Amino acid sequence: MKKQLYAFAVIISIISFSKASFGQNDSAVLDIKDRAQSIKQLLGDLKNYHIGHYGTTQNCVAYDVYALKYKWYWFLFIKQEENISLMMVRPPLKDKNIDYPSLFFSEGVARAYFHKYIKFKKRRKKVIDMHIYGFYKLNRFGRRAIKNLLLLEYPYYNRGFLKWQLNEEKAKKKAEKKAAKEAAKQAKIDAVESIKPTISKVPIEAK
Repeated sequence: MKKQLYAFAVIISIISFSKASFGQNDSAVLDIKDRAQSIKQLLGDLKNYHIGHYGTTQNCVAYDVYALKYKWYWFLFIKQEENISLMMVRPPLKDKNIDYPSLFFSEGVARAYFHKYIKFKKRRKKVIDMHIYGFYKLNRFGRRAIKNLLLLEYPYYNRGFLKWQLNEEKAKKKAEKKAAKEAAKQAKIDAVESIKPTISKVPIEAK
């Protein structure tokens, strides 16, 4: 009887674990959907914001671009039919001029719009191959928020600007170059020391 109860308990625990695992995976999928929906709700379908650029794809599908500038970074919300996506220009990534940040980052930028951490600038700028006529910049609260978002999305923040410091080969070459420079400097000092004339001590006669 005890063995049967024990076996039944094991089966129940396995079923419970399976349900819990499925629930976690399902919640992860829902989280992605919820974040995408949250971005749309925060931006209010972008109806109340200035369109910086109008364009069409190769398939003749129209899209609108809403531009936000922070330092040398550009955050472009692109609306195509019912879809809204965020594109970042000049990200802190090696050999990469365009990046598509995570939904977490996109939601953070959308919240900057929602909380009015932005101010409109009526200027003309060229971003990639697009002419932007009017864009947004961040106020002091928005700058603080975006700085922290950048730290989470792209690691290594240093002295007010971001650096991608994961290039080990470049760091290794820099260290080797510095060591070679120090060795050459020391060799030069040793060479100078070797050619210095030796001065013999002159005995002082006692008076």
